[in-house]
Amino acid sequence: MNAADHMTKGRRMSTSRRAITVALLASLALLAFVACIAFLPALVIRVDIGSSRVKTMSATEYATAVNSIGGSLLQGIAGAAVLTSAYGAWRQLSHNIQAGRSQRELDRLGQITDRFGRSVEQLGSTNDSVRLGGIYAFDRIAAESPDDRDPIVNLLAAYVRKESPWPPGPSARCPADDPIDQVPPLRVRAVDVQAALTVLCRWGPKVDSSDYWPTVDLSDADLRMANLSGGSLWRVRLNGANLARANLVKADLRGADLTETILLETDFQDAVYDETTWWPQGFDPAAAGLSIAP
Repeated sequence: MNAADHMTKGRRMSTSRRAITVALLASLALLAFVACIAFLPALVIRVDIGSSRVKTMSATEYATAVNSIGGSLLQGIAGAAVLTSAYGAWRQLSHNIQAGRSQRELDRLGQITDRFGRSVEQLGSTNDSVRLGGIYAFDRIAAESPDDRDPIVNLLAAYVRKESPWPPGPSARCPADDPIDQVPPLRVRAVDVQAALTVLCRWGPKVDSSDYWPTVDLSDADLRMANLSGGSLWRVRLNGANLARANLVKADLRGADLTETILLETDFQDAVYDETTWWPQGFDPAAAGLSIAP
């Protein structure tokens, strides 16, 4: 006999034992019910009025009293049965609802995992539209699943570093020595990189979050003429990046590392920082329009 046969036999024996147990319990319950109806009314009468008075009752009076008490017992037992049945139905309904919720959550997580995998594949496409579709899919996943925001933000940061490094490679559209006036906005020269930055800024780490966030790494990235306005860049590594004429209006730079970052004509209007922000040597945050975060 193989293992499967042993398992099948074990399940059959377990089912048989359960059936026998249920039958015994049902039989005991039936016997208890019959005993209550047969003997309890007479016992109640004797306790209530005393054995001596029972002897003085006529047969009709005694039968009427027994029937009355028996009827009350039947009503009580029926009521208890209804309540028990209702409670059992409620428990079963609660179990079904919880099981349904658990299954829906598992289905949702499975769908998110599938979408995440497809989005990663789209990022590797040579087609700009396909890559954009993957980035926007990550945006939707981040909106629906807070648990996935951390890997999404870090994955997109790695994508930005890879697709837009500083200094740029020899085949780059805008060489490193191009005057800033000749550099088109990032959304024009690398629409996918700008889209990734937009998603990253939207779902980046928040200062008031209790969740653990590893440092997001945008170091050594070519972010000339990029739009990071309103971005949550708390503790983001921007060291060695080029932010020449980038838009960081209302950006949150608390704890960010901007050492050796190129900040030529960078727009910091209404952006905030704190004492943990690292700046390039000689940079004056106040003169650039930044303010200390409250």
